[in-house]
Amino acid sequence: MINVRLTFLIFLISAFLIQPLAVFAQGKTVAKRNQLEELMIWKMSDELKLTATEEKKFSDIIKNLNLKKSELNRSLQNSLQTLVNTKDAKKMEQEFTVYKKTLQSFNKISEEELDKLKPLLGTERTVQYLQIKQDLATRIKATLTNPDAPIKDDKKPLPAPKVIIE
Repeated sequence: MINVRLTFLIFLISAFLIQPLAVFAQGKTVAKRNQLEELMIWKMSDELKLTATEEKKFSDIIKNLNLKKSELNRSLQNSLQTLVNTKDAKKMEQEFTVYKKTLQSFNKISEEELDKLKPLLGTERTVQYLQIKQDLATRIKATLTNPDAPIKDDKKPLPAPKVIIE
């Protein structure tokens, strides 16, 4: 159970915190990122009780948005590196403008996420999606800040199974 939780936490960390930082940008880590991305999609699909058709569309939307985030984040990192290395004030101002526009594009992805998910999920399930996403991000941050703390599960324990004798 701890391994499942640990795997899930690692997935969530990559999906919500590390993935936008493009940590998984190369080689074998891409396969790992894709595996974690699939786990996140499965978890969200399960929590939202999506049909097979909805799950396919949901998966395509999330993967597309994550790809855009990754590309824009790479651009942000490159632009920042250029800013740091630039000595000429005029070139620095130009690169700063490029950085700002790329950052605005990166931030618009969150709006795009809502615009694409609302028609698919409806308002109620989109709100539920946002709540789940926020809860997972909060849990990840708490785990990162205090890794020795026990993982708190808010779900009530299941009742004892009833035995039916025929």
